[in-house]
Amino acid sequence: MCANKLIERVPRVKLADAVALQLERLILEGEYGVGAKLPPERILAEDFGVGRSSMREALRMVEAGGLLRTDHGIGVFVVSNEKTTLLPSDMILTGDYSVPDLFEARLALEREGASIGARRISAEQVANLRRILQKAAVPGITDDAFIKLDGELHQAISAASGNQLLVDLSKSIEHLFVMYSHRVIRLPGRRETAHAGHIKIVEAVAAGDSAAAEIAVTDHLTEVQKDIQMHLESAS
Repeated sequence: MCANKLIERVPRVKLADAVALQLERLILEGEYGVGAKLPPERILAEDFGVGRSSMREALRMVEAGGLLRTDHGIGVFVVSNEKTTLLPSDMILTGDYSVPDLFEARLALEREGASIGARRISAEQVANLRRILQKAAVPGITDDAFIKLDGELHQAISAASGNQLLVDLSKSIEHLFVMYSHRVIRLPGRRETAHAGHIKIVEAVAAGDSAAAEIAVTDHLTEVQKDIQMHLESAS
């Protein structure tokens, strides 16, 4: 029996994805408060009824979402219990929305965000985008760190629009793709392609070129969608 009654046993399908969503729910509902240290990976794996590799991957997903932080040699801590989620996190599992539908919505939001951002972005925001790009280009950067910076960049571009609703909607949909990012990032050339796409978006936004920003976002997210579809087809 599960040690924690609030944790439901996870069926052996989409294990890491299901565990990540359930752990996220527990954090957002306050079962694990900000500052709390999570139980050891072995205990969590037993509680959720999954293997340690699935548990480890789920923890990485939730950390990439900004709710956890790993202090190596010490443990995993909750750093936030707030997330702008206008769409239920379990939509991926329930199948309410297909991946193509989510991508279409994400593309529409991020393309418009970049277009507006190109007209409104400040010098300080441009500098921040360039700093994120520089961090992502550091040799030897881990996949987890790259994925986190990827999210920061997309959010910073949306923020340049000055439209908070647009920012929140974009963040909600983007968060649903974190679980896939950890899979496709290992594809040959994926990081290099993603970084090149990010550079084109930033340069267009920084130049105040709305049309170029829309094209750059479309090209970038189309490549991401192809990789995720390839992953889903190979896993089926």
